[in-house]
Amino acid sequence: MTSHTVGHLAASLPPSVEAHALRTDIRFVEFFGLPGVGKTTTSRLLANSLRRRGPLVGEVRIAWEGRTFIERQIYRIGVVAPRFLDREFRSLFTRIARFVVESRQASLLDAVRLVWNLVGLVAFIQQERSRRNSIIIMDQGLLQGFWSVFLKSKCRKTSEKWLDMLSTLGVHDMVFVHLRSETGIARDRLQTRGDRSSRLQRTSPESDPDLWSAADRACREMAAALERSMGTEDHIGVLAAVDVEMFASPEDVAERALEAVLLACLDRHRLCDSPGQ
Repeated sequence: MTSHTVGHLAASLPPSVEAHALRTDIRFVEFFGLPGVGKTTTSRLLANSLRRRGPLVGEVRIAWEGRTFIERQIYRIGVVAPRFLDREFRSLFTRIARFVVESRQASLLDAVRLVWNLVGLVAFIQQERSRRNSIIIMDQGLLQGFWSVFLKSKCRKTSEKWLDMLSTLGVHDMVFVHLRSETGIARDRLQTRGDRSSRLQRTSPESDPDLWSAADRACREMAAALERSMGTEDHIGVLAAVDVEMFASPEDVAERALEAVLLACLDRHRLCDSPGQ
């Protein structure tokens, strides 16, 4: 990632286009990375930093913020159900279901959960695109959903490809922030958490020594595939990488993520203003 300070990035946007840069182009910021790397904490700190910039970004919200697990599921039902009237949504739902089923998950319950999670995210994104002057931050988004499929997959060869489904949904208004970390750092941080929400928390290294290696490999392969795809197509979103070192504070990581997001907005503004666009 190009080195810039937040001040330099904000100052490089003329006052007349500051609000335009985020309000009309970048609508979603999605974090991606190993469990324990700090996605939830960084998303909260990033949201606070963006909110302090006022008119530069408009409204800033964290997806599902303030909702319990049950409330999130009820909300998802409310956004998913009406979209089954749309043929394109039904087609994407079928493709997601086929992708998950062909990946051969460990159990039927796992497959149902993964399909529901991805379909709920698709419906949520489609609904939020109808709003204006807002940016949504997701600590568990589409990439993390596809990563979960690969983590539990017994078969990587499927007739549906995750990048094709991502392209069908459209990611022109998204910034994907890949929080990169060594597996040891993520594992140590994850073990200090009080909950048991991640499969990697519930599996000991002795019982499944290859699980962390598989999780890390899936993250890196997905990020590399997304970067190659973005290099060959126009307006297909932005991928930024933020390294998380052992002694990096949450505030340091959030500051780097903020720089990545503002830089993406600046680049998008320049692209829109370039001749022929």
